[in-house]
Amino acid sequence: MLFKSYNNKSFKQTEYYTRLPKDEKEIFDVLSSVFHFKVNNYVLAHLINWEAIPEDPIYKLVFPRKEMLSAFDYEKLKQLFKIGLDEKTRIGFVQSVKKKMHPEVKHAETGFPKIDGEIITGGYRNFPTILNLFPDPMVKTCHAYCSYCFRWVAFDNTEAQKKTAYRDPYDPIPYLKDNPEITDVLFTGADPLVLKASAIKKYIDPVLEIESVQVIRINSKALAWWPYRFTTDKDAAALLELFRYIQSKGKHLNFCAHFTHAKELENEVVKEAIQKIRETGAVIRCQGPLVKGINDTSEDLIALWKEQIANGLIPYYLFVEADHNPESCFRVPLAKALRVFQEAQKKTSGLARTVRGPVFMNDLNRVLLDGVTELNGEKYFVLKSLQSPPETNGEGKIKLIPFDEHTKDAGDLFELFKEKELEMNQIN
Repeated sequence: MLFKSYNNKSFKQTEYYTRLPKDEKEIFDVLSSVFHFKVNNYVLAHLINWEAIPEDPIYKLVFPRKEMLSAFDYEKLKQLFKIGLDEKTRIGFVQSVKKKMHPEVKHAETGFPKIDGEIITGGYRNFPTILNLFPDPMVKTCHAYCSYCFRWVAFDNTEAQKKTAYRDPYDPIPYLKDNPEITDVLFTGADPLVLKASAIKKYIDPVLEIESVQVIRINSKALAWWPYRFTTDKDAAALLELFRYIQSKGKHLNFCAHFTHAKELENEVVKEAIQKIRETGAVIRCQGPLVKGINDTSEDLIALWKEQIANGLIPYYLFVEADHNPESCFRVPLAKALRVFQEAQKKTSGLARTVRGPVFMNDLNRVLLDGVTELNGEKYFVLKSLQSPPETNGEGKIKLIPFDEHTKDAGDLFELFKEKELEMNQIN
């Protein structure tokens, strides 16, 4: 299969657009004027059940939802479309909507790596032993876009890319040499594997020469969105050879695959791709978010973990929305997230116990929603810091927040896990 992608305009020329119910066409037309949209022929032909629109989980995962906008903004945009205003005329209102939807991503100033007081563009170090790297080509796009992804503002946004990515493969090397406590380097994006193997190698090669770096991590949704990347793409063999090359340099290669629903693992081409990656010696760990209406039942998680284990993958993290998006149509109430996760683990193989969850993951903290407890007749959610910036001294600590059956928000995790805050054993 040759890769072919579609944006909001070219998708309307496909047979799939004609198969959408009238209401879904309207929603697509309105929302794709605000949010970047990208899908490919594999997702359209093999992952979406077009007889189950709009409830099909993969359809919900790729196509924007009406609830992503406020009722007022959606209705106003719909009226602009109905009266026939062209794109140039609508642009003012669309831009105002985009501004309101801009994700609120918090960064710790100490997380930006510096040499001689100068920030190294394209790096971020929220935890002591890992450096996240964002090479410029890797942050530009994915094989398809997830509707919930907070990175949508970066797609086709060259100004954002200039501020957060680097071009010269050797830019982060002096920092890695000066900080031998960094053992893991994570290449992420958007998606690193949209690049040719030769381009990826160009950025990884200099890092492989740093003796203190023991682990190379690659985060990607390519297995779910375009498994042919590892089977029949022109440089599929070269990519797999790159994986072997990384390990021949004495490094552990952790391939972190992003899966949201079991349907993404059911195709034979996915199974073939997984086998080819595993044959290189790379370890595939799986992570993904809990998303309302897509995988927010225990049955969904059981099916997902069973498929992962059956294919030799390691369930790793189940994330919950932290604070990236101002709207909450993707979020699941914390009480439900905990209940669904615990029920699913009880009914799956013990091998599924490798998955940590539900976990809040923002750019400052990795916090586990560890349970519910009761003190002095009051119920609390128990939060445990799995990782946090070193200056907060929060790692390993436990905090309590008031239990609410309906809340979707854990509050400011950065402030919560600062050293000045009370620890659980200090609460009377």
